[in-house]
Amino acid sequence: MLSLQCQASSNSIWDGFAVETDYQVNLQSIGSGDSVFVPNNGDSSHEQINALLDISAHYKSISGNVALLGTSLYDNGQAPQRQVEAVITSLTYETSVTLGGTDWDLLLGKARLDWGVGYGYRVWDIFTPYRRNPVGIQVEEGAGTVALSHYGVESEWTLIATDSSWTQLDTTEYGKANQQQGFGGKYYRLMGDLEAQVIAYYDNVREGLVGGSLVNVFNNAWSGHSSLSYSRSYQGYGFEPGRPAQLCKQSHATQFLVGGTWSHASGISVIGEYWYDSRAWHKDQWQQADEYAKQNPSPVSASYALGYTQQNMVQHNIMLHSRLDPLFWNQWDWSKDSRILQNMKPRLDLLIAPEDGGVIATQWIDFELIDTGDSNLNLEFAARFVTGASNSVYANLPDTYNILINLKGRF
Repeated sequence: MLSLQCQASSNSIWDGFAVETDYQVNLQSIGSGDSVFVPNNGDSSHEQINALLDISAHYKSISGNVALLGTSLYDNGQAPQRQVEAVITSLTYETSVTLGGTDWDLLLGKARLDWGVGYGYRVWDIFTPYRRNPVGIQVEEGAGTVALSHYGVESEWTLIATDSSWTQLDTTEYGKANQQQGFGGKYYRLMGDLEAQVIAYYDNVREGLVGGSLVNVFNNAWSGHSSLSYSRSYQGYGFEPGRPAQLCKQSHATQFLVGGTWSHASGISVIGEYWYDSRAWHKDQWQQADEYAKQNPSPVSASYALGYTQQNMVQHNIMLHSRLDPLFWNQWDWSKDSRILQNMKPRLDLLIAPEDGGVIATQWIDFELIDTGDSNLNLEFAARFVTGASNSVYANLPDTYNILINLKGRF
């Protein structure tokens, strides 16, 4: 991490100015399979190199982030598309104001906000949502935001208006259709070990969104979390057998998530979650799409792959996550003095579609190579595989595996 703090004079206009720089470079190998919706173009795999430089600056009440993103800097695929982009991911101004004798915190600008709870999916990541736990580089942009927050001893009121069309990177048809402009509010309350929030939001896409979440810490080992939302409408791909999938406005969407976390003093942590998203295609629709595509290979069949681009591909989802902290290796003499094990952090995700038996398995192994306090360097190996029943949604994803070597750190 590069940190510049100008202190040449107590009256200098640069007092409090700081810059931090993060970087990531990855070598990625992507395997192509025989998806019923996306025929293999003949390449079994291709490799590419991507890079990210994320610069964060802070000056008094102003903060900003600029991401320099390089995609397919090297790519041996059939149609490589090299791209280099500069993206302002956030730029905010924060201050305090007094309204009616009450103190409020004011946030203005392009801000990344997330009110969700959960690991594998966050129901209340509603402003500029992103896929959770990617294996590669993901740039998370904020939305245009005006927010007022009032904090009590154990409570918070927030009034907010956002505009997600400020994003630069999401240029897909689905992403553009879901760009929203809206306003709403949140009430948060801490009651002992229980955290609760109630949310109401109105925008031009969902036309009314209500719900909330709960988080409870039961003891030192166990905690639970849940969330629920209902919206009057949404944008999604409609499905009719024999007709192309088309983006359209649809009515009534329900999402809910329930999960729990178990942690042990030895350094083991396990998360289990189930979530439901009525906006995704249900099992019968995917089966009809599969049967039609096998019998009628055509542009209509290929359009059913658009179902993969929605926020959730299937309605019912189970996530199992486990990780080991380096503390885990202190239990045995043979491992507690191993520098490799003491700097290794393995993680495993299993995303399961219980209705059709599809599985997406992801493994990360992170090694800390350097940590001086001011800078660090990590080497990460990541691999994601799709498997399960041959006619399952996940098993028919066009990319059968994704293997990466990530070099990331701060300077």
